Amino acid sequence: MDRTKKTDHSIGSSAFLIRLLYLSKQPAPHWARHPDIVRLNEKLRQQPFLGGCFEDQAIMKVLGPVCANGSLRKSDVVPWHHRLGKTEFSVLKENLKLGKDVSVIRDGNRNKKNHHHDQAADPLISVVMPFHNQGQMTCQSVHELAQDSVKFKMEFVVVDDESYLEHVSIVKSCLKDMSAWYDFRYTYLRNDVSEGYSFSCNKGAEIARGSVLLFANNDMMVSNGAVGALINTLVTYPKAGIAGPLFLGQRDIQEFGGVIYNQAGAANAFRGYTRVPKQLLMAHQVDYISAACIAVEKEVFVKLGGFDRVYGRGYYEDTDLAMAMRNVGLRVVLQPFAVVYHQEGNTFGADSKEKRLLMSKNRQIFKEKWKDALVHHMPEGTPFFATRERYIKNLILWIDQVIPTPSYDSGSQRMWEILRYFLNSDIQVDFLPIHYFVPQQWLADVAYIRSRGIRLQPNKTEALCGRAKCPYKAIFIARPNTAEDVIGMIGRCCAGVPIVYDTVDLHFLRESREILQQNKEGYVSPEEAIRLALCGEGKDLDSKKECIEKTMAHLDMEAHVTPDLVANVTKVYKRLQSELDIVTRSVMTLVMSDVEDYVLQLQGMPGSKMKIVSNIYPDESISVGQKLLQDESSYLKRRHGGIFVGSFQHVPNVVAVRNLILVTDAIREHHSDFVMHIVGSHQPPEDLLKQLSHHKGIRFHGFMTDDDLTSLYAEVLCAIVPLSTGAGVKGKVAAAYFHGVPVIGSRIALEGMGLSADTDYFLAEEIQEYVRSYSELRKDPHLARQFASNGLEKIASRI
Repeated sequence: MDRTKKTDHSIGSSAFLIRLLYLSKQPAPHWARHPDIVRLNEKLRQQPFLGGCFEDQAIMKVLGPVCANGSLRKSDVVPWHHRLGKTEFSVLKENLKLGKDVSVIRDGNRNKKNHHHDQAADPLISVVMPFHNQGQMTCQSVHELAQDSVKFKMEFVVVDDESYLEHVSIVKSCLKDMSAWYDFRYTYLRNDVSEGYSFSCNKGAEIARGSVLLFANNDMMVSNGAVGALINTLVTYPKAGIAGPLFLGQRDIQEFGGVIYNQAGAANAFRGYTRVPKQLLMAHQVDYISAACIAVEKEVFVKLGGFDRVYGRGYYEDTDLAMAMRNVGLRVVLQPFAVVYHQEGNTFGADSKEKRLLMSKNRQIFKEKWKDALVHHMPEGTPFFATRERYIKNLILWIDQVIPTPSYDSGSQRMWEILRYFLNSDIQVDFLPIHYFVPQQWLADVAYIRSRGIRLQPNKTEALCGRAKCPYKAIFIARPNTAEDVIGMIGRCCAGVPIVYDTVDLHFLRESREILQQNKEGYVSPEEAIRLALCGEGKDLDSKKECIEKTMAHLDMEAHVTPDLVANVTKVYKRLQSELDIVTRSVMTLVMSDVEDYVLQLQGMPGSKMKIVSNIYPDESISVGQKLLQDESSYLKRRHGGIFVGSFQHVPNVVAVRNLILVTDAIREHHSDFVMHIVGSHQPPEDLLKQLSHHKGIRFHGFMTDDDLTSLYAEVLCAIVPLSTGAGVKGKVAAAYFHGVPVIGSRIALEGMGLSADTDYFLAEEIQEYVRSYSELRKDPHLARQFASNGLEKIASRI
């Protein structure tokens, strides 16, 4: 694929929603299928964070506050000379020779020589590092980058730009030792005459074998995870041509992306600042990024002719490359969750006459070469914010109650997959949480979302009404309470912008079922729930009470209609009207299943406005389940017990776990070794937590990582899902099938999944039905495998 072909993907307002539904994903480069990339993406999916904020303690002091609230405390920045001095360098070099584990810079967990790469195969990454003298500093930079060779197959192309022999000896020696320790291939090149950074980079790139070139100064130190962040940005950010990091100096920010002005002047954005605005703390386009550390596809770099040698020994060669990228339709992307410490100015000095003369000369060369493109740039003095805004073309706003946390609940996973679809379709996303609150345990998820290019808006007034003209081509609203909070403001400040409503699930349906479930055992149909909800209409309490009594009598229910019950039914009716109102105002409504589509059409909503967008899962989730089920002998070994996964923040899950205690007791009467594993984020109610903690047949695990959860699924015979209330589609059911585990569950648990009882899952409403179903599976494990296989096949066909 030729990624240098220039295209224009701006979308007109009138065609936006049509294009939105049918845009295909931007094709990834061929090297994105490299095994190291596949492993990286799998790790990111399981633990969604790719920067260095939480892994490296020194970086955490700097970026921890940034990840949390956008601030960079000046007192927390670690001065360069405190990082690795001559003494530490000697220790490092000696330890490498002796084959010892090195923990001079890191905490030690990345330094173990516990990996091996096939040196005959081409590497994924070629690190091209020119150097002129400064042997110790060069070795230090190589050591920093080499630690990521644990994760990626990497080679080093070190270009000696006529260094003194004493420095040559140091660099050659440490390359030999480090390559043996970290298991990487290296090539040493030497210029007979000093040619400068651009020439040396081009020379190294010519013989590099990697699909990705990482140009690196010899005076920088990378944070843990920075290399992975840059590589992943090239893969995931649409049409990314260059990916670069946030540069930190000794005491503050050195560069947060670069700005090119219309008279060819250039500036490092936010240089000297100790605070980066929250709205810019995400992967986003910039004018250029310093070549002190950038990642670029080799194929693209070669087609563009590399760094233009007209700039001689340096300055403006990286700015020129950025302009060339944009000229062929590619983008320069800043990834703030890749962090680099850079000791700037070691080539020419922090400030020198030679540096000033060279910059002045190259500025004129650059200005003449790119004069036609520079007219679209902004004049010097333009605020940094404004220089970034010009890259935003296809912008939508997604509004929900809180920031999605894909690690913690299936609803967030679905939302993230929808947002990721937009990003892959070259649509930029602002996300506005009504409650901008980020607990410590959510920081990794929030950082990952930002690292993929989503901008978080901390204030609804600023997001909707803070500009003279509403910038959004569509506004997505999730949940009725969100709509109630913002619909008036949207009407005032963004009138005419199409609204798309995402039900997440029909709240009135769930709440009506919760009322009926208090007086009725078994399944509550949508029609029954609607009938009760409509009893809340009007102001006459007697007529409401009479309607409720008739409804319950029709359902063979005996219940005393109290004022509290009437009040609750009235709330459900108001919820119903609220949801119907936002559906009416919207040009499109996203529902979870054909059940919710049917319910809304019963209330007179046109089916043409409904689009079923159920839970969305990566392709690899399906393939994992298929592989597990294919290995019959391994699948049938040592499986027993059940599992339930669900967040305790969701009331139907709390009710289900209370039911599970009764189910567990009944099953253990027939199978004394039965153990019920309960997994879920957030804290259960105190009384329920005590019951779970003291029950001999229940193991309450709390929150588990994906790796641990996968291991637990491999031990159990089935998932048991005794939901008695709820709406929408249950992520826990799909997750069980993705792990090769069949499901015993209620009708509500399986509602909207498109599965058939007795072939794909075991239907159970009464406690003894759960006992019989588990006994059947225990008696015939082949049956469990067959049901799991049938269910997985149907779910895969619907996603």
